This record gives sequence, structure tokens and C-alpha cells, in this order.
Amino acid sequence: MFLESSELYDAIYHFKNYARECERLRALIADAVPGARTILDVACGTGEHAKFLKEHYAIDGVDLNENYLRAARLKNPAGRYTRADMIDFDLAAAYDVVTCLFSAIGYVRTADRMNRAIACMARHVKPGGVLIVEPWLTPDDWKPGASHIHGGEIGADKVCRMSHSSRQGNLSVLLLHYLRSRPDGIEHYSEQHELGLFTRDEMTRAFESANMQVRYDAEGLMGRGLYLAQQRT
Repeated sequence: MFLESSELYDAIYHFKNYARECERLRALIADAVPGARTILDVACGTGEHAKFLKEHYAIDGVDLNENYLRAARLKNPAGRYTRADMIDFDLAAAYDVVTCLFSAIGYVRTADRMNRAIACMARHVKPGGVLIVEPWLTPDDWKPGASHIHGGEIGADKVCRMSHSSRQGNLSVLLLHYLRSRPDGIEHYSEQHELGLFTRDEMTRAFESANMQVRYDAEGLMGRGLYLAQQRT
């Protein structure tokens, strides 16, 4: 995948206001778990959220991409970063807060795997802690045929990505084309991403099956909503 490169990932997603998102996260955490000190960021990517949160919490991370984990370790040297699948990991530790942000939950693709991921994350939440999950789009919100373009820079190189959306059953499909300028020409790459389209009810049932009470914040961090769940007492 083109975005195996952490520097390309950060260049494409520079439009995300991580600092503002982290301010919002801190407010939500303070409300749900006053005095929270530890966070596990599942599907942490290149560690951009940790870069803004590390002054306030001890943050560890999990991701499948070792290149992203190397970048995250540089941004947050105090954190422990582990290569693992979100549906099946065991860190032998629990945290005040467990997060799964930027719609990474969609990459599990199926409802069964989503349920396993939520259950796995819930097992890593301390009593009284909170699990915060930023969802991907619902089936009703997904718009096949839409196109988007994002650009960025890596040093002197210019990069851009154009996407086109389609749907296959309960999967949203993104065809992605990338261009990167080089001193000797322009490189072109393409790849396809598939993310599961889960309803609000399906997501809610996953938390409830993990013995958690869940509430839904419609705005969330970037307009995609947010689930905040705590163990039933």
C-alpha cells in the first residue's frame, strides 16, 4: 500500500486538526474519567494524537503497520507501541482510557470482527474507565460515486490523492490514486480500501455485548460521531 509510508500518510492527512481534536478529547475524558492518567490508542497510526496528548497522559499504542509505529515512537518516545490486530491483542495491562479514532474501526470490515474488536478493547479498560470509538460512516451516510482530492508536501515533493467511492454489499470501497512529484518526474500509485458500513444499532449492540453502557456523541471530533462506553456497574 502507498500509505505504508508514515511520511506520506502524514502529508495526505495534514488537513486534520489534531490539536483541536485532542482538546475535545481531553474535555470528554475529564468528564467521563476525572483524574485519568493512562491511554491506549488502538489503531494509533503515526501517533499524531499522542503528540498532543502526551503532556497530559501516559500513552501506549497498537497498530498493524510497523512503519506507523516507528513514527509514533519518535513522536512519543515514552510510549509503548505494539504491532497487533485490533480484534485480537492482549497487552496484559488496563488503561483509564482506550481510544480507537479516525474511523479505524471500519477496517475490520465485518460486523463479527467489529464485535470482536470492541470486546478486545473493552478488556483493556480499567474499572471506571472509558472506551472511546470514532466510527466510520453508516450505510445510510455512505455516498457511492463521490470523489475527493487532498494534497500535501514532503519536503520539496508535492503529493496528492484522489478518491472515488463505491459500495459492495455492506462494504464501502475507496479507489485511491496518488501522485508524488520527484526531481526526475511524477510517480503514480493506486490502491483500494474496504471499510465495513455499520449501523448505529450494530455498534451499540457491540458495546452492550461487552457489558458496557454506551452513549453516542453526534458531533464527535470531526463530524463522524463518537461512542463513549463504560463498564456496567
